[in-house]
Amino acid sequence: MSADATLGKRVAVWTVSRLIERSLRSDFRRIMWVGPEPWTEGSLAPDRPTVLYTNHHSFHDGYLLWLLACRTLGRPALIWMNEWERAPLFGPLGALPFPLDDERQRLATIRETAHRLQERPAPVFFYFPEGELRPPDAGLAAFSPDRFTRLARLFPDDVQWWPVGIRATWWGEDRPTALLTGSDLHDQPDGDEYTRLAHTLDALQSVQPGEGRLLLDGARSAHERWDLSLLAPLLRRWT
Repeated sequence: MSADATLGKRVAVWTVSRLIERSLRSDFRRIMWVGPEPWTEGSLAPDRPTVLYTNHHSFHDGYLLWLLACRTLGRPALIWMNEWERAPLFGPLGALPFPLDDERQRLATIRETAHRLQERPAPVFFYFPEGELRPPDAGLAAFSPDRFTRLARLFPDDVQWWPVGIRATWWGEDRPTALLTGSDLHDQPDGDEYTRLAHTLDALQSVQPGEGRLLLDGARSAHERWDLSLLAPLLRRWT
């Protein structure tokens, strides 16, 4: 890649990253990681490619995974996008086209993904086995273990598989809090991927305010910003 192309990509990555971060700060009060941190404990090897598979229950899921992989772990991301042509903005951050009506392009993307997963630092590939965005109250959709078996045949042998759950909840503020957690990594698919992912979502149901590690602090709620107590004597007359 030429010097001009390298500089252009850096500018594009910086710009899109700022847009994503701005969106997250605006739409969430905070973003938290809950539970053990495999990147600090050593079980998430930085030199091995990772398939991070997760539920898909909110528009922001891709943004939240970007925050985890790129900002927290410091690793590049990869994701397949069915509608890449409508949102090519995310290409510099690792989004690859995966159109449902173009088999040739899908095959090219699979080959490119397998190639990139062998680069260093090792990328994190985001995978949504449910296949589509679903309402949170619908629960985790069933998916076939064959999806993981097929991916394993396409990707390098040293891939780590990491189930990560995402949940948005409300803690008495005017913006939701996003919670993320993970289960143990495994070296290959074994048919228990649904159980592992469901376990991560169950674990997030009981999380209380104050638990976890802050990944990103968002916009403060109105009641945190405003203190109108000086007006109390005046307004008490009209109450």
